[in-house]
Amino acid sequence: MNKSENFWDKLSKNYDKQAIDKAYKLIIDKSKKYFKSHDTILDFGCATGLYDMAFANHVKEIQAFDISAKMIDIAREKAIKNQIDNITFSHTTLFDNTYKASSFDSILALNILLYFEDSEKVLNRMNKLLKPNGLIITSTACLKERRTFIGVTSSSIIYILKQLKILPYLKFFTMAELEDKIENCGFKMIEKGILIEKPATEYYIVAQKTNK
Repeated sequence: MNKSENFWDKLSKNYDKQAIDKAYKLIIDKSKKYFKSHDTILDFGCATGLYDMAFANHVKEIQAFDISAKMIDIAREKAIKNQIDNITFSHTTLFDNTYKASSFDSILALNILLYFEDSEKVLNRMNKLLKPNGLIITSTACLKERRTFIGVTSSSIIYILKQLKILPYLKFFTMAELEDKIENCGFKMIEKGILIEKPATEYYIVAQKTNK
């Protein structure tokens, strides 16, 4: 088990209490309009399946995965409890060979892009997995934005925890840097906007695959 998996396993038990917030509700409200009943969706870093439970009735199929085995166990239990049978939860990564090129109508990448040092590699992989004109729906804490005192303080604490190796890798983006990364990997912006500003700027982006 690597450091990142161990970190998320430890958070799994109380994850939902922290994750269900204003940003979570806004993401659900904003994203539903992008789904069609025949869509196949990939949820990248699904955690306990919170978003999958919310979107399952809006699409044909969701394939969801996470590096945390304990998160996946909780997600599977939820699906059984709620009698949802169109979600497949897997303990794996984005680079699993079972995910084939041009297979997905949309990819959810919610609160995940900042955990990768090579974000271009991740975005290019998502581009490859999407069908022509497919969408990525992202929400990212842009920790490099210094909009409030709370945001500055939070970023400083996160930086210290990173140096102490208590947290997994974290990328400090500005909103402009995040947009550039996404556009440079073959996407065009469809929608973007700030969800919340405290304690860090949570930036929502929907982008469409442009290269085929």
